[in-house]
Amino acid sequence: MAILNQFHSGASEGTVQNQSVCANPERESVNFGKSVRIALLPNEKYWFPIRATHHRAQKIYDKLVAINDGSFEPYLPTLRHIEYTNEDFNNPTQYIADKPLDAGLLFLRSTLNDFRALLQFRTLLAGMTPYYNHFSRNSYGTNDFLTIPERQMDSFRIIVESGNENIIVDQNEVPDFLVGDSVVVIGGPFAGVEGIVMKYKHQKRVFVELQGVGRYATAYVPGAWIRRVGNA
Repeated sequence: MAILNQFHSGASEGTVQNQSVCANPERESVNFGKSVRIALLPNEKYWFPIRATHHRAQKIYDKLVAINDGSFEPYLPTLRHIEYTNEDFNNPTQYIADKPLDAGLLFLRSTLNDFRALLQFRTLLAGMTPYYNHFSRNSYGTNDFLTIPERQMDSFRIIVESGNENIIVDQNEVPDFLVGDSVVVIGGPFAGVEGIVMKYKHQKRVFVELQGVGRYATAYVPGAWIRRVGNA
């Protein structure tokens, strides 16, 4: 990653964590239990959720795209909306616009080393704040950056990119506790989604949880398109 090479030598885990603000400060008092023995690998690619301060997810995403040399993948989840122009009040023109799912949330798939380097790129990427994993600690007794498993990200993207207006993305609509079978959707527009199936408002839906980030659900899925699996 040529544009960030100058930062790699000075980017250490301690430096980045001391300079970055925790995206979920209310989780600091969690009882962590035993430390996790395996830390994130420096050259393995992971999905990192990013909190964009002051609702700047679109701006940060655009800057990441501009400096990307192919070594990482920025992802801004968007939803399609119908908008109307204001040029003619009596006959407004309808058009379709994609807007961020959450103006303060985006994701980046990269190696740990490149992610650390990007966090040092403060001048260009102001407001890009990492999430930390407050559910476990590594062998050094500190919190690694929060990462999202590939399967969960795949399921999340299928839901968001389905274009279905009845998906659940508003966190205020999601039940506090998800109790149900672990399943995979095998047919229809949500094929490939893995999560928890449960009835919500009299409709069978599949919920996907990105731990520490949010919960999201498909629209109605017929039982014939759902197959029970082990832990999703």
